[in-house]
Amino acid sequence: MTKPVGFDQKIKLDHLDYTARKARDTERKKMYEILDEYLISDIKGAKSRKNTITMLMKIWFLVDEGHEELRDRALDILMSCSPQERIVLHWGMTMLAYPFFRDLAYEVGNLYQLQNEVSSQQIGRKMKALYGDRRRVEVATSAALSSMKEWGVIQSVKHSIYTLAEKKEVVSQELKLWLAEVVVRVSEYSSMPMDMVISAPNVFPFNFSLNIREMDESSLSVNRQGLDIQMVGIK
Repeated sequence: MTKPVGFDQKIKLDHLDYTARKARDTERKKMYEILDEYLISDIKGAKSRKNTITMLMKIWFLVDEGHEELRDRALDILMSCSPQERIVLHWGMTMLAYPFFRDLAYEVGNLYQLQNEVSSQQIGRKMKALYGDRRRVEVATSAALSSMKEWGVIQSVKHSIYTLAEKKEVVSQELKLWLAEVVVRVSEYSSMPMDMVISAPNVFPFNFSLNIREMDESSLSVNRQGLDIQMVGIK
């Protein structure tokens, strides 16, 4: 069975910001209406606008079961964080909403650990190996890479060649713990070594650290395995 893709439009940061700001206090039907009105100056085509609204709603409004609490915490953090910090929240919520984006981020991050430049062709081959050799996969790969460029986490140095932009430091304790929980939840494991959480390829745009003491009042648990491995899981 082919894996669903779904990610078919470039998503802009200001569209994500607007959706997140409206998500808490707006009813579902009204949300579609205000997003359509907000996007009409940027996206003229009705079909493209509708597809973008579907994606924005899935990322910040119609979140999957089990992610509501993470979304609500993200909305709380959003109220007081900087534009650069908001990228962390958008990135995490997009990974939760779209496995395709999560997998593509993982492949991009893996390549950046080995080389300084990544081509869209390289990523395209890897995503087709995961999702099938379909036109839909090509469209989604282009849309995801274009979104990452729009968000300032990768830079185009020549046609279809991208370098990693300067990594964004995540210093807020609340934001670090939130991102770490996202990493564990989108992984295939119930717990991960702490050093693997902070160096996970799918959060390649960010630098952050974790402290056991900071986790005491969080949703994360830490268990020692062996002499020096600290496993991070969800309480």
